[in-house]
Amino acid sequence: MMESGPLFRWSKRVPEKEVESWENRLTIEGIPYVVEKAVGRERWQFNVYGAERRELDELRARLGGGVVRVRPEDWQPTASDAPVRLKIRDRMVVVEETGSADLERIATEFPGRDILSFPPQMAFGTGSHQTTATCLRQLVDECDSLEPGGWNLLDLGCGSGILAVAGAKLGAGSVTAIENDLLAYDVARTNAERHGVADRIEFIEGDAIAWTGEAGKRGRQFEVIAANLFSDLLVALFPHIPGALAPDGKVIVSGFLTTQAKAVHQAARDAGIDLHNFIRRGKWVTAVGRHS
Repeated sequence: MMESGPLFRWSKRVPEKEVESWENRLTIEGIPYVVEKAVGRERWQFNVYGAERRELDELRARLGGGVVRVRPEDWQPTASDAPVRLKIRDRMVVVEETGSADLERIATEFPGRDILSFPPQMAFGTGSHQTTATCLRQLVDECDSLEPGGWNLLDLGCGSGILAVAGAKLGAGSVTAIENDLLAYDVARTNAERHGVADRIEFIEGDAIAWTGEAGKRGRQFEVIAANLFSDLLVALFPHIPGALAPDGKVIVSGFLTTQAKAVHQAARDAGIDLHNFIRRGKWVTAVGRHS
């Protein structure tokens, strides 16, 4: 078996107030990056990986930081490595474990938080992807001001069902989740059952764009609409969103790249949706909007 070549990492820690400016700077320069914040640390760490140390040394010379060679065991984790815990504000933690004993132990570690158990599956959305994680954070933020049981969530292209399950846990009176992939549809239903919220989620196998258009025509409206979809689907979806969005409702969209943000923003504006809050994580963008 041929061995892979060396891998190097440039990294730089910055205070939280400078995260957005660094994201913008690296994005403008077309540099793919990962940003993370370790538990117990106050600063965020930007990482850029590459096979050529010379390129990363040049980056260090311009932007500061440091460059190290990444050991194989660092980017090929073993079963003994500590599991990842994705903390969403102070409300929930996303984990990969599914066993009852493991989940009870994790609940003890994080008292007062909902534990979302989403192992890697053949369906989009386990919480580890930047768009899913950011959508979860925005969902928590938007529902904080809503009365428990007094709002409804529409999850378009629900994938694994993680946003639908999170919405039910966060107090949605009802959740409607649309998915056109049969495998993902079955996975989402199973995940909802494991979390004990299947009775509050209506799963529909179908086309998200067509369904949303029909919902608007029937006068069915939602206080929160989430759509973690590719940019071309979002562009086609936007004309149908205003009819399905409650007057004071919010839209959370993601799944598009920084290079596609302008087109998505324009499509939303043309449809009467004002995307007023853009959050960049690496090359991916999440945005929150409302009726304009």
